[in-house]
Amino acid sequence: MTKNHTAVNGADRCSLCRKDKNWVNDRFKDDKSRIIPVHHSKVLLADHDKEPEAVFLKNKDILESSGLVDSLVFLGIYDKISYFVVDIKSDEFALSLSKKVDGSFKSIRWIVSLLSRRDCELLTLARFMIYWHSRNQYCGKCGSKTISTDAGHVRICKNQACKESYFPSMDPAVIVLVSLGEKCLFGRQKAWPNEMYSTLAGFVEPGETIEDAVAREIQEEVGISVDNVKYQGSQPWLFPSSLMLGFTASAKEEIITIDKTELEDARWFTREEIKKNPEMLPGKVSIAYKLITDWMGKEG
Repeated sequence: MTKNHTAVNGADRCSLCRKDKNWVNDRFKDDKSRIIPVHHSKVLLADHDKEPEAVFLKNKDILESSGLVDSLVFLGIYDKISYFVVDIKSDEFALSLSKKVDGSFKSIRWIVSLLSRRDCELLTLARFMIYWHSRNQYCGKCGSKTISTDAGHVRICKNQACKESYFPSMDPAVIVLVSLGEKCLFGRQKAWPNEMYSTLAGFVEPGETIEDAVAREIQEEVGISVDNVKYQGSQPWLFPSSLMLGFTASAKEEIITIDKTELEDARWFTREEIKKNPEMLPGKVSIAYKLITDWMGKEG
């Protein structure tokens, strides 16, 4: 499987350099470096009639606001340019930035497929890092405040008797294309856009293998047993913090028993039905779309 559009693999994370404060500071001072502002989990996009385009700031753009430099998180180097993210907490400063660059802060979840590869990779990572920091302000062990270190990739408890460390992480989830002869199985959640269907998915439980998670999720959601479980690829889905592990599997039976607490509907679709209704598919940016189109391209 080829690399998916949202996989954050284009940037060199420079993980061995992040502990070096002087090195990180030099990257920030570099005139070529760029900063991604995030405000209330939204990113700054240019306002024009073309496809969405990210607005990247220069270091001088945030120096005027006290405290922002201390909250910077280094994301990595992409095409020889260093990128950082900063959390804009002030509504007034966010508004002034928007006016300055003729842009606005917007949610990117439903427009990721419209972004360029670079913007998609960097903006999803930027949003995730700010999300992670916002939820790890206090130590889960002793309750003391935590502080950011290692260029924003570690938070450490300030309590000297504790010093617990916290690291960004993603939750493993399985997403599965189940097939039976000439048909594949799609489900639908009520919150999705009208008529949209997709492959089935669910989180891996503690102590569970990913193969067991595939079988359990399919059994729980639609009452079908599967075998021939095969790994196809992965995709970080940072909304908010999932690592999607893509699989195909073969159904042992056809009768569907829907868990209505999980799905609004589930049904079998043939290749022809899918070809006639392409609007039903998930976004092209998703690994679900890749699993489906790979299956569509194979002979039944």
